[in-house]
Amino acid sequence: MLDGPIMSHTIVVGAFAHETNTFVPEPVTRADFQAREEHLYEAVPENLRGTETAVGGVINVADEEEIDLIHTVSAFATPGGVVDDETYEFYTDLILDAVKENVEELDGVMLPLHGAMVTESDSDGEGRLIQAVRDVVGEEIPIVVTLDLHGNVSERMVEAADALVAYETYPHLDKAKTGERGMRLLLKAIEDDIDPTMHMERPPTIAYQPKAYTPSGPMAEVMDRARHLEQRSGVLKVSVLPGFYHADIPEMGFTIPVVTDDDPDLAREISRELAEFVWTMREEFVEEYPKPAEAIQKANKLRAEMDPEDGPIVMAEFGSNPGGGGASDGTTVLREFLDQGVENAGWAIMYDPEAVEQCIDAGVGNRVTIDIGGKTDDNHGETIKDVDGYVKAITDGRYVNTGTSHSGKGVQNDIGTTVRFQCGANDSVTVVLAPTRASAFDAEIWRHIGQPPERLDMICIPSLIAFLGDYEPMSSEVILIDTPGTSAVNPARFDYERIPRPLYPLDDLADDDYPDWG
Repeated sequence: MLDGPIMSHTIVVGAFAHETNTFVPEPVTRADFQAREEHLYEAVPENLRGTETAVGGVINVADEEEIDLIHTVSAFATPGGVVDDETYEFYTDLILDAVKENVEELDGVMLPLHGAMVTESDSDGEGRLIQAVRDVVGEEIPIVVTLDLHGNVSERMVEAADALVAYETYPHLDKAKTGERGMRLLLKAIEDDIDPTMHMERPPTIAYQPKAYTPSGPMAEVMDRARHLEQRSGVLKVSVLPGFYHADIPEMGFTIPVVTDDDPDLAREISRELAEFVWTMREEFVEEYPKPAEAIQKANKLRAEMDPEDGPIVMAEFGSNPGGGGASDGTTVLREFLDQGVENAGWAIMYDPEAVEQCIDAGVGNRVTIDIGGKTDDNHGETIKDVDGYVKAITDGRYVNTGTSHSGKGVQNDIGTTVRFQCGANDSVTVVLAPTRASAFDAEIWRHIGQPPERLDMICIPSLIAFLGDYEPMSSEVILIDTPGTSAVNPARFDYERIPRPLYPLDDLADDDYPDWG
């Protein structure tokens, strides 16, 4: 609880988020948001109260402090191409209209966003929205924004918001806590208990996404340093955002925005100190990973040496990761499952509407020969032709997250008619086929089709690191696999034209090339 009685406040809340991969050619439309999450007005608290989401965290604090919120929208789409302008204007107008209608009695604005949205006409979708809100409310009404740590933070975002508050974990297991942190900062600003000011530094380095894993490795050290710096008097929040390098935009990169209580010099000092620390560790944020054939050979060897009760070997297939804009129909790992005779393995989720329809036509319990995957484009592996198998189960694709997952416990999923297809050696390879691009971050995807994931020997998820929240506790080993695709792990696979250069490791940079603050 905040100290002292809380007066009634008028706070507008608007959540609009997308992680944009500019290497995906197809634009994202309102239909893509509706397929993932679109809640309007009072449907927002009806669906998100008590969930592990940033909006859920905002509602937690409002309920605790007995504050009525003006809800506008909570809209999220699976990462993909740029958001078309019509869709962007539709959702941002919902937020801006509420701000304008309530501006006379408005005390604050809370915006749970992402930080990596690119539209057809603006590489800085969040900055444009925050600035538009600022233009309406003026300088006196505070605006607090929560962000995914994969956000590409712009100077416009820093200048227009009073405070930026990013997730502290990857996998993102603190979404609700981040919403709570942001909401409490907003209330303190409204009550004039604090006067937030920000500064941001941008060390010229890329962190490979798996190396942004916060429980261990270099990012754990950086996050520990950030939490330590937050203990200094006057520091309100230290955010660390490794960014999203699947976006060819001027704002792309590693950023460290720091919020202090009316002390810009302290904000600059803290941000620079942490940026220098990141720079000294830059080589630790880069790594090479095995290709599919090598990875499956390693998994087979490990499986032969393990006790069956040790748990499955869990693998991530980087290139077709839908959580980063990939097609979710990559075939390079599944092909190795089949070619190397792997048994008791699972692959989820394979985006293949055509195969889903063929399995529906065949019916549960019947055999069918289908072509699997590689149909979106030629970037994620060739289609696996003439795969013989049988349809074990068909579901409606609806399930609720039950684990400690990146996508949030309690969040509802509706991925369309979903098929459990058994193929490969002794029909023991389970492929989860779906008509929508969706991430299998929560292991409930397996249970809802009748396959306990713990009983599989190997599991492969198109993902980078986000799957680990729910899968690592059950795993005997984790193997990360370098595969081709629009979500490939190595930034050298992409042809950049607009990102800031020079940038490590794409460019050779010496120790003394940064910082250069004079």
